[in-house]
Amino acid sequence: MAPLAMLAALKVETKVLPSPQSLGTGSLSPEGFVAFCSSPAKSLDATRRTSGKMSIVPDTLATRFLRKSSAFLRVADLGIDAKTASTTRHESEQSQPNYHHPSCDPPPGVAHDPKEQWVALNDCEGSHAPIAPLAIERLADFGLTTLMNDIMWAPDSKTERALQRPQTPRWMKETFKPGCVKLTDSLGSGVDVLVWTGSFNHGLYGSDLPAIRAAGVVDMSAKALMELLVDSDRVKEYNKMSLGRTDLQTFQDDMSLEGPFGKSITKVMKSETKPPMVRKNLIFVSLLHAKELIDGSGYLLVTRAVHHPEQQSLSNATQSEILMGVNLIRKIEGAEDERCLMINVNHIRSPMVPMMIAKRIGVSAAVGFINDIRGLC
Repeated sequence: MAPLAMLAALKVETKVLPSPQSLGTGSLSPEGFVAFCSSPAKSLDATRRTSGKMSIVPDTLATRFLRKSSAFLRVADLGIDAKTASTTRHESEQSQPNYHHPSCDPPPGVAHDPKEQWVALNDCEGSHAPIAPLAIERLADFGLTTLMNDIMWAPDSKTERALQRPQTPRWMKETFKPGCVKLTDSLGSGVDVLVWTGSFNHGLYGSDLPAIRAAGVVDMSAKALMELLVDSDRVKEYNKMSLGRTDLQTFQDDMSLEGPFGKSITKVMKSETKPPMVRKNLIFVSLLHAKELIDGSGYLLVTRAVHHPEQQSLSNATQSEILMGVNLIRKIEGAEDERCLMINVNHIRSPMVPMMIAKRIGVSAAVGFINDIRGLC
């Protein structure tokens, strides 16, 4: 078979690596190509010299990882050490940075920061990276821990007054407690939204920006609300500023089936919004991971920005990031089919929002989101 026909049949791209030794460690070429070989020696036999450089024509290529085609997730705050990460790869695979374990090597187009850690979520053939399930499990744990950490959050003045009222509805006192919401009284006013502000003290990317926590009762079952939020085709029902949301890659789409990411809906999405009085549209490329709580008391959704080199902003749009997004949807005993308690955490970075008003806009957006969901009900 002619060399070009062979390459086409094997669907293997010819790339340049700095040296033959790089094959065994997955070094990067100038184009950001990493070769994972089940047998490096055989792959070396299949190489040839061209203009003094080594071109690869691997015959036993186990996996391909094109950095420019992968979604990258920040994980420095998730506590994934190299020893833990090494167990996510197959015994026959060499451990590769980003793909098998976190690395400070950034995605294409991102400046290097030695304090940051990145993992790739997928390879160029649509499969998830070996490190991805562990990284997303840690993200879900971190999101839930953040949301329930009462030390981190300070109530705004309106919320503080509401919590001190003699007849405060019980749900307001249970937003930091696990499990179903247990009622001994009425839910109180259906228009109340509690708001807290806080900050992440890890000193990493985005820690200078405020985070917002909000809670409110919604007239919808917990399952119906979860299904609404994970369905990209329904975003415009509750977000009037949305120009649409597209699922770029779906790893799992059925919460009833066990998969690499547990029983979950896990996907990478791209959304675009047009806020009022903002000249450019805002684009978010994010990971969404949704699952049922282990005690059956509701659902957890976590969202975090991913950097995807092939999904960068157009000239008429600005790339914004969900640094940490959490939706905890809890069932209310005695009203499981009618109402639920939703508690959200929003930590967002947008170049279009000046630092001096980021907190005020964040609070307004958090309250508006819950009220928009209520309006849909």
